[in-house]
Amino acid sequence: MHHLPRHSAVSVCLAAIAALAPAPAQPRPPAPANANAAAARPLTLREATQRLQSADPDEITEGVDALTRIGTAEAVAPMVTLVRSGLPDELLDLVVTKLGILGRPEAIEELGSLMRHRRPAVRLRAVTSLSQIRDDRSRPLIESGLRDSNAGVRAEAARALGRINARASLALLQRAFERNIPEAAESIGALGDAPAADRLLESVGRAPLSVLLPGFRRFLDRRDLTDPVKLHIVEQLVSRSPTTQVKAFLQEWVRELPPADRSRARARAELAIRQINDAPGAPR
Repeated sequence: MHHLPRHSAVSVCLAAIAALAPAPAQPRPPAPANANAAAARPLTLREATQRLQSADPDEITEGVDALTRIGTAEAVAPMVTLVRSGLPDELLDLVVTKLGILGRPEAIEELGSLMRHRRPAVRLRAVTSLSQIRDDRSRPLIESGLRDSNAGVRAEAARALGRINARASLALLQRAFERNIPEAAESIGALGDAPAADRLLESVGRAPLSVLLPGFRRFLDRRDLTDPVKLHIVEQLVSRSPTTQVKAFLQEWVRELPPADRSRARARAELAIRQINDAPGAPR
């Protein structure tokens, strides 16, 4: 029998192992430059509108997001058409919210129609979106939300009127507060004058302080109200309810005032803070 030299045997073994080893993976060819550029660039109005016709919710969302970024008046009509086509709840909620982010007056009519939608969540979002559109037509539509059958929608309508600085809605907000829409108190504080403050003070002792104090805080924080008006609010609040809850409220307000503030309202609040009893069992 003939024997191979040692070095030849080793070579044969290495060759056999190499033959059994998997071939190295070939690198993928790079994607065409124009494909990367197309994926990176924003959708055009036409492309975004075409996405809305897809059966894929992700593509529809992509189109809605793109139209929101485009933000022109022409972006509203495709979104309105989408709403009217009949959407699953999640997509409808998204579109109603995006119409508010767009902030275009062209969306007001559709948002007004959505104030009559069967789902309270849609009506609430419609109120919020209307409050983001600077147009006089939004206010009466938001006011109609104060009569909604759902407490959440009524609350959002009350808050929204404060956000849009709807001073013409003050009397309506006062009636709403007295008809058990407590969120109206804060908007009254944002919009009301001295008589409005007096009317809210009359509720101390009848309505929970947790409901009233946000409204008084808005009164006290306003720069357009004079020091005598604020002093009157502090005096009446302390007189009607010298409680630890009012004390904590005044402490927070004074703590956030500028150090240079030397108003009589501040001095009266600081006096009340020292005088109101902190003992356990004190009235709240």
